[in-house]
Amino acid sequence: MEYIYIEDVKGIFKKISEIMNENKDYLISLDGAMGDGDLGITMSEGFGAIVEEMDNFKEEDIGNFIAKMGMTMANAAPSTLGTLLATAMMKGGRAIKGKSKLKLDDMVCFGEIAIDGMKAIGKAEIGDKTILDSLWPGIENLKENEDKDITIVKAYKEAYEAAEEGALNTKHMISKHGRAAYYGEDSIGKQDPGATAGALIFKGIYLYFEER
Repeated sequence: MEYIYIEDVKGIFKKISEIMNENKDYLISLDGAMGDGDLGITMSEGFGAIVEEMDNFKEEDIGNFIAKMGMTMANAAPSTLGTLLATAMMKGGRAIKGKSKLKLDDMVCFGEIAIDGMKAIGKAEIGDKTILDSLWPGIENLKENEDKDITIVKAYKEAYEAAEEGALNTKHMISKHGRAAYYGEDSIGKQDPGATAGALIFKGIYLYFEER
């Protein structure tokens, strides 16, 4: 059985930060089509702050670590998506508090609680053309694989593919939240930048394990 340790989680945050930096201009372009165009900067700064802060955490408690990094995200990226991700990390982190190693089912638990936290604070549902529309398919895919004899690399590869498909599917949805909601049916055909960022998070997790 494979486990995920705190050094893995730190490595995941570092990889996600790299992915967000690489895709900063892409996210800015997507966000500029219907929003204020700062999403790429927000994600780069938010995950960058986590990378700068994370080595100051010396405990082995993964849940506590992720929750504290959520606070770092909240301070570094006080935007709509930054606040949603911060909430996800704080809520999800508390759900696995006390664990020094995680199995795939722990990651599913974290993800489900994180999604619930984002729904509550953002007043959004699946299908509203938000980050939930990529994160949820990824979590659902992980849940389908949690009891199978599958490597973590393969599990997260499939979860990333599901999240990426979810992000692409937002092109067929009508935006219902934020500035993009003003576009109504004109938002059809445009990929949601938040959902794209969600898929990039899964990409970072997958690539960390692929390269580990």
